[in-house]
Amino acid sequence: MRISLRTKWTLALLLAGGLPLLLSAFATVRIQQVGLEIAEQDREVAVIDNVALRLHSALDATADDVHRIGQTLTEPLIADPDVRIRLGTDILQNSSTLSAVALYGAQGQLLDMIVRGQDIPAANAPGQAAPRPVAPEQLTPEQLQSLAGQKTGTWHQPLQKSSSGSAVVLHYLEPILKQKQVQAYMLGIVSGRELEGEAHRAAIKFCNEVPDCVLVLDRDLTILAGGTAEGPLARGKQLAGKDMFARLPPIPSPIEEPMVMSTEFTGPRGEKMVGSLRMLPEYQWLVVVRRPAAQAFKAMQDVQLLLLLSTGFLVAVAVVLGGYFAKRATNPIAQLMKLTQAYAQRRFSERAPITSGDELQELGRSMTDMAVQLQASEVEIERRTRIENGLSRFLPQEVAQSIAAGHQSLSLGGQRRNITVLFADVVAFTRFAESSSPEKVVAFLNELFTVLAEVIFRNEGIVDKFIGDCVMAIFGAPNAVEDHCGRALATAEAIHRFVEANAPAWKTMYGIEVQMAIGVSTGEVLVGNLGSETRMEYTAIGDAVNIAARLEGLAQPGQTLVTAEVAAAAGDAWQFHSIGEHPLRGRKKPVQILEVV
Repeated sequence: MRISLRTKWTLALLLAGGLPLLLSAFATVRIQQVGLEIAEQDREVAVIDNVALRLHSALDATADDVHRIGQTLTEPLIADPDVRIRLGTDILQNSSTLSAVALYGAQGQLLDMIVRGQDIPAANAPGQAAPRPVAPEQLTPEQLQSLAGQKTGTWHQPLQKSSSGSAVVLHYLEPILKQKQVQAYMLGIVSGRELEGEAHRAAIKFCNEVPDCVLVLDRDLTILAGGTAEGPLARGKQLAGKDMFARLPPIPSPIEEPMVMSTEFTGPRGEKMVGSLRMLPEYQWLVVVRRPAAQAFKAMQDVQLLLLLSTGFLVAVAVVLGGYFAKRATNPIAQLMKLTQAYAQRRFSERAPITSGDELQELGRSMTDMAVQLQASEVEIERRTRIENGLSRFLPQEVAQSIAAGHQSLSLGGQRRNITVLFADVVAFTRFAESSSPEKVVAFLNELFTVLAEVIFRNEGIVDKFIGDCVMAIFGAPNAVEDHCGRALATAEAIHRFVEANAPAWKTMYGIEVQMAIGVSTGEVLVGNLGSETRMEYTAIGDAVNIAARLEGLAQPGQTLVTAEVAAAAGDAWQFHSIGEHPLRGRKKPVQILEVV
């Protein structure tokens, strides 16, 4: 996508002037947001702690009342049972939270139950009576086991709720000990009016009487107190996976630690909310405080509005200034674009007419210098290409490239070099040529030599010449090559493997059993241009060349013969088998010959 210069100048000014302001404003808002979040969480936790403290106080008083009633009902010094019951009833009537108490025997069987004459229905809907307390006929073994060895009682999670969820019932179970022996058990049944009252008072103080601001839930995340009469936050509704619990990790069951959690979430009406909760392991409850984020972070929203207005003003200024500076820079850049198009069309004689006296003028001068250099380079490349194309018809490609680049002379003669020479010949080729058409012979040789040349090139050798069905390769010239003996032997091995792999196909296609005989020799030779001034070739002349050709003639199908000098230079990487000294045609002394194993 093309972006105009005017747009770029505008963006540049926005980045230069607006970015620091934006970063500063963002940092300010972020610091303020973090501070407000911490303050909000602290405030919510303080409200939660206040509600929890009041609930603790009320329920501790309840535990004391249950203990006193139990001691009264089991007091052996009061002989008359009716007196004990009357005294226990008086304590019950004076309790602000107890609805009933039940007396159980040492084996957990229900013995008697005292119910308040009139329970206060503060937690119920107007005009709705509280449900009559119900005590189990028999305490469970788990309940009795939970009190084993304890002197105080334990609270159990809510055991019953009314259909509206407004009447919460809690059980407080305590052993009655006489001379360190369990004589009986007392079960205190507590209504939810104190729980609902604390939630209501906290909502009035903290949230301006918003009923769903403070909630008390059991460990199943059912609303026990607070909330509304109807809707998704009505008492008795379960919030598992909903409201703030959609963003919090699962609540442990049972609750063992008084953990505090805070989060941001989406309310039932789609509004952003912030909330905190504390777990009360003593009662297996959760106390929740929640309110809209707009109410909690109103100051931050005012700062964001101011930032938006400042940014809008900055954008307007940047657009005006960007247009002005872009106009000043457009004309020289347009001229540079035309100059670039001219150079793309290879019109290197064009020159930059820019006189702005700044970096754009320097750029135009640099482009002009570049055009001059490109024009000179093209002339040189064309000259080298002509020379290389002409020489490659008579010389190896590497030699032609070296001469075209000026690294090597085209004159006759050469230089002494220590190289390795390889001759590879097709065995029994004469019979194949006699019995086959010239077209088939040429097709076979072209296919064979194409691959053999590639193998030689991969081992950094060059093809000196093709002699009928034989190829001559040299390693170590014209460019020096380390371990030229090893590379020649690797080439020979690769040639044998290639021929073995393709022999069946050639047998089918051309009717020839293809096997190669290879000779390898190394030594000092004269390497250079041989011939006349009108017709020359790049080749190697010397005793090593003659020996390699004679070894190829002695080699059997699939065999590679080398001299002792090649074996010594190749080292331990290759294995050889000596076949003794043999006289070679044209040499007075016999040559030590070895076979590559």
